[in-house]
Amino acid sequence: MKKNLLSIMLSITLAFAFSCKDYMSVNPDGYIPADKSFKNADDAISSVYGLYAMMQPLVDQIYLAGEAQGDLVVSARGADNWISEIAQNRVTPENPYTDYTNFYKLIVACNNVTKGLGNILRTDPVNYPLAKYTFNLAEITCIRAWTYLQLVKIWGDVPYISTDITSVDQITAVAPEKRDVILGRILKDVKDNYTVMQASWIRGTYDSRAVFSSSGSKFLLSEIYLESGDLPNAWQTIIPTLPFGERDAQTRGEISFSATPPYWPQRVFQFSGNEWAFFIDFDGSKGQKNSLQYWTNNKNGGIYALKPSRNAVNNWSIPYSVLVNYQTTVERGLYFDPPIITSGAFAGYYTSMIEDSEGNFIPGFKGDSLRGAGYSYNIDGGDTLIFKYLFKERFVSRSILLGDANSNDDADFCVYRAGPFAILTYEMINNMGMPWEALQYMNGGFAGQQFYGTRMRALLMPFRMDPNEADPVRQVNRYILEEAALEGAFEGTRWFNLVRFSRRPGYESWLGEYVSQKYPPNQREAIKARLSNPAYWYFPYYYKNTVTNKLLHQKPGY
Repeated sequence: MKKNLLSIMLSITLAFAFSCKDYMSVNPDGYIPADKSFKNADDAISSVYGLYAMMQPLVDQIYLAGEAQGDLVVSARGADNWISEIAQNRVTPENPYTDYTNFYKLIVACNNVTKGLGNILRTDPVNYPLAKYTFNLAEITCIRAWTYLQLVKIWGDVPYISTDITSVDQITAVAPEKRDVILGRILKDVKDNYTVMQASWIRGTYDSRAVFSSSGSKFLLSEIYLESGDLPNAWQTIIPTLPFGERDAQTRGEISFSATPPYWPQRVFQFSGNEWAFFIDFDGSKGQKNSLQYWTNNKNGGIYALKPSRNAVNNWSIPYSVLVNYQTTVERGLYFDPPIITSGAFAGYYTSMIEDSEGNFIPGFKGDSLRGAGYSYNIDGGDTLIFKYLFKERFVSRSILLGDANSNDDADFCVYRAGPFAILTYEMINNMGMPWEALQYMNGGFAGQQFYGTRMRALLMPFRMDPNEADPVRQVNRYILEEAALEGAFEGTRWFNLVRFSRRPGYESWLGEYVSQKYPPNQREAIKARLSNPAYWYFPYYYKNTVTNKLLHQKPGY
């Protein structure tokens, strides 16, 4: 089982403990140096899985930067000053969560493991043949690229270290590289190893969603293209996996789908759901605690530091649900059959109302049938909880209903999931100048391509174009962010999505417009003004990092 391998990896490779209460206590410096620890094939297995374990302490910062700063999350009564200032968009260089050291510890570990695997290839070629070695190098490249991708999304310009650096103590005179330069470097790295990753070496019984595999590397490459602004290549990379798992991926056990149309990954909101392409693995039975449980729960040790914003909760009560059955309508190429506009500039497209038996157009029921209450959030007394991190594997709520003192199941952090990534594909094709196609994918999809859009899956009325809106691309971009707030809420991506939109010419104000909605009306203009400055789209450098690295100068405004 995956847990056995993870246990071996932890005991052999790592000498640090994980604490949800004090992430700063994580200390992977006990990682065994490359010149002493790599002797045989077992060492190769444990060292590579050790790299995945080193992703665990990164989740806190990814979540605080990617979600707490956005419009869907606010600080709750248990937040300390450091969490509060991030959630209130006033982060300072003294905030320990702005320390990027743990990210570089993982990158340095990638360097050491890369060198160590070369030793194993020489000393144990029978049990560790060239094919495994080649795949492991490609896998490490993906881990390293993913880590740099998080760095540039959170901090923007950061130091880029050479593969010769084998300790974070050596990062004392490395100037920051421009964000786009680093994206270009990691893009080349992943592309150069992409063919090898598509071979997807079989790892026995280890869950392939907890390591980079064929599907995971596709998601990664596509996201790097997207962050680089190369939308056509981002789309071309991910389209073979629509709906995010090739049909032969089922036989590899990577992703499973329903047997009949519309095809969508099964068990969508269960944390064992196979629509996940890559996640960071936490094993509660081994004391590997996910801070998100600690921050979002209000009992059994939870401190209730983060909660949904009011507008986040309201998002799920606004949409109208469809009263009619979705059906395959081959002549329209859609899986649903809502009313169609019969005349004017938008003739042939659908409306957002339902036609009853007497020809009257009426709205459907309000509410999201698969997301929202009981899934994305939950009411517990006077508290509104972010509920996504309080699930057990079999869709039984953690702690709140069962009063578990300890968890025997995983509480994993999703990195790539079908639903949120589907929304990224809508963003790709819309901003390539194809708003109608993007809208069609989001609302329902194309029957011939076996794709099932997120909005139709939730049985919500399709978005419709407003014929009075002069810019259909801009209008669909609003719909995309509206749908992302329903499908991907609280998964650590909202702020990054808003920043990416705001980097596009003509959209610079969008970050401030959206984030200001979680503030009282009398504070909104000040937040808009602050976030109109791109300097505040990224974390400042932690003051201690600027002390140890003499070429790391603090960003303007901090």
